[in-house]
Amino acid sequence: MLHHTEQRRWHLARHGPLHLIRHLNQVDHGHHRAVVDEAAVRRRRLVWVWAALGFLVVLVVVLVLFSYGPINSARNDLSAARTIIDSDLHNRALLTTPTGRAQLESDIGQVSKEAAEATQTLSSSESLQILGYVPGLGTQRNGLIQLAADVERASELGDAMLGSLNHLVATSHGTSVSLPALAGLEFFVVEGHKQMAKLDRSPGGLIGPLGTARTDFDREDTKLLRLLSLSAKTIDFARPFLGADGPQTYLIGGMNNAEMRDSGAVLSLDLLTASNGTFSVAQDATYGDYALKAPAPVTLPAGTQSIFGAYLPTENWPNVDATADFALTGQSMQAMWAQATGQHVNGVIGIDVPAVASILKLTGPVLVPGIPEEVGANNVERILLNQEYQGVSVNDPQNSRRDKIAAVVKAAVHEMKQEHVDLDAFANALSKDVQGRHLMVWSDVPSYESGLKTLDAAGTLTTNEPDRTIHIAVENSTADKLDYFLGVAVSMHVSVDASGTALVNTTIKVHNGALPGQPPSYQYGPDGVNAFTPGQYVARIFFWGPSGSQVPGSTSESGLRLTQSHFSLLPQQHNQVSFATVIPHAVVHGRLNLRLVPQARLAPDRLTVTLSAPAWHISGSTHLKKAWVNTLKLGWGLTR
Repeated sequence: MLHHTEQRRWHLARHGPLHLIRHLNQVDHGHHRAVVDEAAVRRRRLVWVWAALGFLVVLVVVLVLFSYGPINSARNDLSAARTIIDSDLHNRALLTTPTGRAQLESDIGQVSKEAAEATQTLSSSESLQILGYVPGLGTQRNGLIQLAADVERASELGDAMLGSLNHLVATSHGTSVSLPALAGLEFFVVEGHKQMAKLDRSPGGLIGPLGTARTDFDREDTKLLRLLSLSAKTIDFARPFLGADGPQTYLIGGMNNAEMRDSGAVLSLDLLTASNGTFSVAQDATYGDYALKAPAPVTLPAGTQSIFGAYLPTENWPNVDATADFALTGQSMQAMWAQATGQHVNGVIGIDVPAVASILKLTGPVLVPGIPEEVGANNVERILLNQEYQGVSVNDPQNSRRDKIAAVVKAAVHEMKQEHVDLDAFANALSKDVQGRHLMVWSDVPSYESGLKTLDAAGTLTTNEPDRTIHIAVENSTADKLDYFLGVAVSMHVSVDASGTALVNTTIKVHNGALPGQPPSYQYGPDGVNAFTPGQYVARIFFWGPSGSQVPGSTSESGLRLTQSHFSLLPQQHNQVSFATVIPHAVVHGRLNLRLVPQARLAPDRLTVTLSAPAWHISGSTHLKKAWVNTLKLGWGLTR
């Protein structure tokens, strides 16, 4: 009997105690299992397994049905929040006006509300909590709740930074910036960057729309981190620039876009002083008032000396920025000013007419001595670069008529004292001019200069990817003012061979739009040295190829490889020149990158770039055509 019951597990439970007594008395009770039907046992077990699985499936379906409401509600909340975020992220102008910042503050509050409601709805759903224990679904539930919480946290950080920015704008007036408020904004920006970095999470394990949403959030978070890092570095430079660590004096060079060197020729000078957050412009003068009789004690690099030495760039103010390296230009101008006046300046600011126009958009028109009409954003280019030269004869001694960029800058800064100019709008306008090299700054303090290079405001060519950087300049070899009429078109054809070497064929086409048949004048020339016909434009074309590239006839200058050509143009004529550049090992980790730095012309160069790579599969557009208004970072994916 014991053997019988051991062979029949749960025998007693299945047949009861009376059945056990029959076994003990060895009574024949018609019960025997000589042969076990294993197939039947397996079938019964399989039925139980499928029944259990069916129950679980039904349970999950029921839980999902109960969870649909909370998930759909949370999705609607997050969708509304994303719509607001997408709209605001692509409208940077919101930060530049009180109305825009008020709208942004309201939008951030709405995003925070939507995200908080989504987080609450998802966290409190009992059905979702149970689903969280189901393998795979738990990851999706937690990822959804985490995403909603991250959106809420990001909006909280944004609200804190916006509040600090509003406080800075409210406590800053005209040409006085509240340094305590600026320090407060820096704290919130740095802390915001630290906290936002924690929200950049991996979408690993998240599938479908949820995985896409997580990836999208992380992508926007990365963009914001870059902006916050840039903002922190800007503030870090702005505080000492505004005299937080003691008074500062900067020499302002007015760069005239009607007579181009690498930037506009420096024909007028200002002094900007800053102390304890307040800045002012002390004077304006023409370069002729500070003529030098000998070069300033600045040693030019060998390449710069060989190409630009004949320009006397450390003695002749209009030629001081013939080189593309504004750091060298700044050092030269500082030394030239000291030699001419005996005064030391802490740095140099280069500003041209398009940048002046940006300031006038904020201040409104200004009155300038010697100019009969108000000068505003809409007419400053015409007045300063064309009208002021009309009727002035060749070699006219009236220096005061030659250039009034400095005078307009001084008048605009004076206007800022009288009228409230939105500080953030002012900073935003200047940042755009920095990208086009219309505004460049050099400091003699190495740490400040390093910060300027990081902000790409130092006017150097080698700040980023010098081995992929190209720069072009059309420079005026005469003393006339014909660049006002000039048009420049640049065409680059990039071809990549099977080894990954890139050949860049660049053609620069120049059109002289000056009117023919004009009498000799200060504007039209001729200067009798390089030009002998009124309206004749004598161009020197400079091409800077990437460091490490092979450019025939080139030398090292401004950190890149420089070569040059030249030609002469009569009015209504055009001419062109081409340069070839070989960039070895241009394809790195499946990418081809180029960085194109523009010349700060009055009318931006018209740029065309085409790419061919027969041995490669190209990811990205192979044709680009646009105005070359700022530094461009072009990139393509190249795979076999």
